[in-house]
Amino acid sequence: MGILDKKKKSMTLDEVSTKLEELRLPTALVFTPLNLEVERKKFFNSDIYSPYFKYRIVKNSNEKILQELSKVEEISDIDPRVSQFYVDLIKSKGQTNELMNAVGNNLRVSEISKERFGIPSEKLYRNACRVLRGTFNNYKLIKNPSLKKEPLLDFNDIVNVFDLVFEELGLSDWQVYKSQNMAKNGMKVGIKRKQILVNPEIHKSRFKLKKSIVHEVGTHVLRSINGFNTNFSALGNANLPSYLDIEEGLATYNESDMGLLTETGLKKKAALVFAIKNGEQMTFRELYNCLLGIFPKYAAFDIVYRVKRGLADTAKPGIYTKDIVYFRGFRRVKNSLEKDNSLYNKLYSGKISLKQVSWVEEGLIPKAKTVPSKEMWTKIFKKAGL
Repeated sequence: MGILDKKKKSMTLDEVSTKLEELRLPTALVFTPLNLEVERKKFFNSDIYSPYFKYRIVKNSNEKILQELSKVEEISDIDPRVSQFYVDLIKSKGQTNELMNAVGNNLRVSEISKERFGIPSEKLYRNACRVLRGTFNNYKLIKNPSLKKEPLLDFNDIVNVFDLVFEELGLSDWQVYKSQNMAKNGMKVGIKRKQILVNPEIHKSRFKLKKSIVHEVGTHVLRSINGFNTNFSALGNANLPSYLDIEEGLATYNESDMGLLTETGLKKKAALVFAIKNGEQMTFRELYNCLLGIFPKYAAFDIVYRVKRGLADTAKPGIYTKDIVYFRGFRRVKNSLEKDNSLYNKLYSGKISLKQVSWVEEGLIPKAKTVPSKEMWTKIFKKAGL
């Protein structure tokens, strides 16, 4: 008899966790066009051209796994609240699989992403527009630092800094790994293999490296590690869409708290909201032209690309709304912490949303073992020569 037969409507936590781990959902990889650089060049060599993106196909057994999981109505050996979280997570993974399979289909990508991540509310849109016109009241920002004379750190320099950071945080099993599937100067967390994935040709200023460390390690890595310590593996991995607002919002909050969030950095997050709100019916070129009044041409291209990736013919309607989470999440986290600063430590108990803070308060999941602080980062950066 298999792990789940027709009569069985429940699974144990170990059973469902094993099945979830078998899913392959590399949406970011799939949504990165194979011909991005070629289309970028075509775009800048023309006054009218909108990119036509092509994408890779990733083989997997997701349909078979999701067919089994979709029959589950409860997780038999855990608290009912966590059981419902896992049932909802199964549905969410199915939607992620649909989104990944829809790549290149403008209409389907638009429909699924709007349902999954939402669209800007009128209030969020107004606040994004205020930031775009330079109104930064109530935000802790710094002027864009002059980095022209500052020497850039290369891959080996960056590895040395991360090794020190890992040592200081007791993350001896983490390492930096060269990844060719990264944007220029790109860097991101690989949770499964405990790696910071870095473009091998990377060059970063000390300022931007500090920002990346606070964002990637200080938020994504530490929330993940604390999440795995709960014994609910889903809280160490990407889970329900609602966690993303807190994940990215907390990362931006940390940048701001450490004096690493620039006015331009916040403007770019606000611009994503503006682009999502207005760009669905616009061509890539039309939306790009709208943003040229605020951003240099390459920055404007990158913002439009973020909300048009996943589409094929960007001269036709379509939008990918995932990046709404950056500005929306920052505001949610900032406003919540201003009302109750004790939430900060609780949000580090895993990759949780604000709704799941009660799980920490009631002892359903343990408090975070490692929570960053301004004093901690100041000490580490001084030791690293940053």
